[in-house]
Amino acid sequence: MGIWLEDCRSQALKRALTHERAEALREAGIDVGKGASTRSEVEQQRRCSFSPRPWQRVVLAVVTALWFAAQPLFGAPWHQGGLLCVCGVAMASGVVCDLRARMIPLECCAALLVAGGAYQLLRHGSIGIVEGAVAAAAVLAVCWTANRIARKSGGSVGFGDIRCMTALAFACGPATLLGAAACYVSACAFSIAGMLTHRLGRRDGIPMAPFLSIWLAVGTTVLG
Repeated sequence: MGIWLEDCRSQALKRALTHERAEALREAGIDVGKGASTRSEVEQQRRCSFSPRPWQRVVLAVVTALWFAAQPLFGAPWHQGGLLCVCGVAMASGVVCDLRARMIPLECCAALLVAGGAYQLLRHGSIGIVEGAVAAAAVLAVCWTANRIARKSGGSVGFGDIRCMTALAFACGPATLLGAAACYVSACAFSIAGMLTHRLGRRDGIPMAPFLSIWLAVGTTVLG
């Protein structure tokens, strides 16, 4: 319940609530402040429901096929490669949703957590599960600290990003640090390039799922 309330307050600060949800929270005695909503439920449904264009389908199919084809190159047995393919499909779905609606669905994160945990179990045994759990706990601690620091300025790490990073840490185990480094170095490089070309401002946010997919690729196939 505490996490849910914190998520509501975070969305209110970002003016990301729908009118109906903001009103329901107020009626329940939860103060989300004024100007917490910018769209109706119908507008939110239209924003989150979309049909990909043909070229988008082709790009997604090619990337997913390359991910499937790459598994034997890393020497992963078929059952481990199959689990990584599930992780890849879940991550690809999260990328599409984040680019379109700026949200990573809970279902994608859950699939990453379950398939990634099974991969760690098969790859490293029980020690892999322990290492994954420790890595996930470390990610949660870092995100909690970052959100506490950034709360006054209205900025924060999105809960979808936190759930996805936690699942990735569990899936990558001891390779979490390397995967996270690859993710954030690429995100920083993209942001700097965007500011240099005046396409991004200092306060502009970017969808993190494309860079989190780099975390998955590096953390599971290089040292995972």
